[in-house]
Parts: sequence; C-alpha cells; structure tokens
Amino acid sequence: MNETSKITVFAYSKDQFEEKRLKRVEEALNYKEYSVVWINIDGIEHLEELKRIFGFHDVAIKAILRAKSRARVAILKDHLFILLHQVYELKGGLKKERTAIFLKDNFVITLQERSGDVFNPIRESIRHGEGIFRERGADYLTFALLDAIVENYVPILENISTQMEVVENKVLKNGDKDALRKIHGIRRRILFARRTIFPLLEVFRRLRLEGKEFFTEETQGYLEELYNHVMEVLDIIENQREMASGLVEIYYSTLSMKTNDIIRILTVVSTIFIPLTFITGIYGMNFNSRISPYNMPELNWYYGYPITLLMMLAIALGMLYYFKRKEWL
Repeated sequence: MNETSKITVFAYSKDQFEEKRLKRVEEALNYKEYSVVWINIDGIEHLEELKRIFGFHDVAIKAILRAKSRARVAILKDHLFILLHQVYELKGGLKKERTAIFLKDNFVITLQERSGDVFNPIRESIRHGEGIFRERGADYLTFALLDAIVENYVPILENISTQMEVVENKVLKNGDKDALRKIHGIRRRILFARRTIFPLLEVFRRLRLEGKEFFTEETQGYLEELYNHVMEVLDIIENQREMASGLVEIYYSTLSMKTNDIIRILTVVSTIFIPLTFITGIYGMNFNSRISPYNMPELNWYYGYPITLLMMLAIALGMLYYFKRKEWL
C-alpha cells in the first residue's frame, strides 16, 4: 500500500470487502464488480482523470475549482454531482472545506481539499460489517456521507452554545470589554455556520424532487429526514443568533447599570460634602469677633474647633442614615 497515495478505494458487497490505496483513479475500475465502489480522493488534482474515466460534466469540474463555490447539486443524465462544505473548529473560529460527491451507477467518488474528514465512522462501519452499509447500494452510501457532514455541524453549534453560557455569566458578573469581544467572535461563528448550511436546503430539496432516479424509494425517505435535519440545524442557528444579540443587549444594560451605580455613589458623596463645605466656608471667612459680638463669636470658644468637627461628622452620618432609609445606597 503506497502511503504517499491520496486515493483510497472501499469496495464492498454484502459478504465481501476490500480497501486499498491507489496510485491512479483508473485502478478503481478493477473493483466495479462489487455492489458499491467508494473512491475517496484527498486533493483536486485528479479532476481531469475523473472527467476522462467517468465522463463527468464540465459544470461539476469548474464548480470544484472555484474557491468560493456555494453548495450546489447538478442532476445530470447519468450521474449526480453534489458540492457542499465540511466545517471544522479552529482556535478562534471556524473553517470550511469544499467536499464534492459524485454518484454514478455503483460508484461514489468523494473529493476534498486535504486529508481529514468526518467520514471515519462510515469507514469503520464498512470495514467491520456493522450497520446496513454492505446490504445497501451506492445511493445509501451517498446519503450517509451527506448525513455525516450535516451531523458534524451539531457538536460545533453545541460548543457555541456552551461558549455563550460562559460569556453570559461573565457579562452578568462584570460586563468587561473582553466579554464583548467574545460575544462578537461568537456572532461571527454563528453567521459563518449559517452561510455554510443555508444553501444545503436547496441542495436537498432538489435531490428529493429531481434526483429520485438516483435513489431507491427507501433512501428517498432518508433524504426527507436529512432535509428536516438541516431545518433543525438552521433553527438552532437562528436561536443562537437571537441569544447572541440578547447577550449584546445584556452587556450594554449591565454597563449602563454599572455607570448608574457609579453616578449614584458620586452624587451621594457630593451631597454629603455640600453642607460640610458650607460650614467650612463660613468659618473660613475669619470675621473679627473683637469688633462686634455678631462677628462669629464661636471663633473665641475654647472647644469651638472640635465642636465644629463633631457637628460636621454628625451631619455626614445623619445624611448617610437618611439615604440608607430611602434605599438610595
């Protein structure tokens, strides 16, 4: 088995299975006697070979080569072409990878930009004869591959929900700027997921309505479930969008409450110091009590200074008590 090869074939029937790495796509034709032949290709450099061997349409080849292609389906005379995206979590965000699926007769061909995908559970089931894969045809394998891609969105969205709960707790506790940055990061991931998943509705709708000839009646029922699954995923995303918007509102409400608390405390402090400033201002005028007995006789009192300080303290404490009774503090 050539470890440098990027082409893998899974060929199986009910009681037979073979897995092998290939150097050329053409070698997969040696397995066409099996019920299902799944050719998985990491990379897109074999497109011309696929076109030559299987007669794939130029529309499909060009769609794969376009870096910004949306999810789409092409229902052609003798084969089916589906282009969609696998989504992966990276540090600080999400990344998507184009994945193309061809269905022609008993051949299923999958192409992805690089190694690593969400199909390993399917491979393991086929290897060990688990489930119903070996009893079904290529149309069921196509459904399973599509279902694996859609199912992979769910844990990503669950992780986003967990992050929102953590950020919500932070916002309610302190409302710092770091929490707002995280909220905006979550909103970007939600919008990214929505832009990636939303086109799948049209893909699966067309598969159900126009691609029936490529699927057995039983598999068509699975496609209906897959369409409903995408709808459920989009509902989760819409709920998360509303939650993220609500977090922004909570953040600014918390910030406003903190500002109001600060202003209230400063107002109380200022209010307490107003009468104290008034008293010190009066006694700071330094009238001469020798000229007139009305010119602040308190200046000559023996205990005038401590009495004035005690009076100012009593005023401050009295105002604090009053504010507390009024629940202003």
